Amino acid sequence: MSYQNWIITSLMLIGSLGFAQTLKRESLGIQGSTHLVFANAKSYYIQESIGQQSVIRTYNANNYSLRQGFLQPLDVSLISEHLDTHLLGFFYPNPFVDHVNVQFQEPIIDVITVTVHDILGRLVYDKTFQPMQSLIINFGDLSSGSYLFRLQMRTELLVAKLVRR
Repeated sequence: MSYQNWIITSLMLIGSLGFAQTLKRESLGIQGSTHLVFANAKSYYIQESIGQQSVIRTYNANNYSLRQGFLQPLDVSLISEHLDTHLLGFFYPNPFVDHVNVQFQEPIIDVITVTVHDILGRLVYDKTFQPMQSLIINFGDLSSGSYLFRLQMRTELLVAKLVRR
């Protein structure tokens, strides 16, 4: 009888250890910062929080993520519907002879991709520029005619019809 009691008691102790909670050291602060860093032809957001001392763990199930910690990532699909997709800027001259000047009216924080298509839809120009507030784009190789001019920075676009003399 005592042997059975010993086995039952041992099993109960081992079973209770599996469901035991452990105390973890945690401290959340409200200080931190976000920085935009441009490196290797890409821009990155760096976020930091001060005072967070805890084990960070992520739990994923059924396309949902639960992450412990002060900084929580945003799902781009949640905010992309409300983003302004128009890149504010203007270009001149139009019609142009050999180059086009582009002046942006908002901060340029990422690389700018410029593509030009002819009226048949063929890609005739494709170039990436480093972030800057104004561009001078040389189209010396293009023949006279109408073109669709497209500048893109992330999800923002500036689209225009250009005419070369």
